[in-house]
Amino acid sequence: MRIAQLAPTYERVPPRTYGGTELIVHLITEELVARGHDVTLFASGDSVTTAELRSVTPFPMRYGGGSTSGVAHAEYLQLANAQAAFLTAAGAFDVIHSHAGIEGLVLAAGSRTPVVSTMHNAFVPATQPIWDAYPWFHHAVSAASARTYPARGALPPIHHGIDVGSFRFEPVPTEGYLLFLGRFNQAKGADRAIDVALRSGRRLLLAGKVDPADADYLQAAIEPFVDDDRIRLIGEVDGPAKRELLAGADALLFPIEWDEPFGLVMIEALSAGTPVIGFRRASVPELIEHGRTGFIVDGVDEMVAAVGRIGEIDRWTCRAVAEQRFSVARMVDDVEAMYRAIHDRVAWAAAGA
Repeated sequence: MRIAQLAPTYERVPPRTYGGTELIVHLITEELVARGHDVTLFASGDSVTTAELRSVTPFPMRYGGGSTSGVAHAEYLQLANAQAAFLTAAGAFDVIHSHAGIEGLVLAAGSRTPVVSTMHNAFVPATQPIWDAYPWFHHAVSAASARTYPARGALPPIHHGIDVGSFRFEPVPTEGYLLFLGRFNQAKGADRAIDVALRSGRRLLLAGKVDPADADYLQAAIEPFVDDDRIRLIGEVDGPAKRELLAGADALLFPIEWDEPFGLVMIEALSAGTPVIGFRRASVPELIEHGRTGFIVDGVDEMVAAVGRIGEIDRWTCRAVAEQRFSVARMVDDVEAMYRAIHDRVAWAAAGA
């Protein structure tokens, strides 16, 4: 098939550090190329790919990056990137696979080439007028997230997959720490992870991205507890450092207080053999098998109790489940099946026109 992959322009594909969406775009793109598809990737110009790369910007820009770039709104380039894909599309592609969120939906409304939009972020009801004008297909990344999206054009959710083999498996970690890995945002729960660590008498390492909007939260809720002994703040880490942190952890704490559509770090932890202790929210019950690959808990008290049961989880089982359920091959099998379903629906609709 001739496939356009439309990535966001806020991070490089693949990302150097934080960027779950861009990582998934990279893995899908490279696997599709390896399977013989003709793939064009629309992404920032510094992206690394075996597909044909087309770019409207030589480097990525996050929100709030205008002070050095001269562009006050990073979404302008996001829109231009999506526009480039849809303007190119007439007769050039069999399907456009958009990962560009709301900006992609806006411009896809005029596409004459079939579009499927992977919804990596949570549904925002205020965007309903955009959805009303969008004539194509979409899918979510978990069943929990899918339930929040409009039914029109919905295809079955597809769980993310990752390169499980790229994660170092550690059967017996010796460093004796718990890990929080994610954005330092109140909804992600780094402060609750600190509470759990202090109450359970365990060391905690905190790693992840700090957005400018979350600087006050970091200063008020996290930094006062950091002593570089019991509680250590590492900050944003790249891929190799993340893998080492995950492999060395006794458990990953995932105390979210929002309906996260997927939670890529959970399956990254399982790939390293590290069990996950997560709040019973959103996709957590879909990804974690309670008592087998971690524990699903209701609140901080139960998370503290679960920390004391980490030894009940077999790390080999965590790795095996990651290989079975969350591989790149499984994800792209599902993506190819989705493309075939779209082709069949469009062909059927054209025949009946």
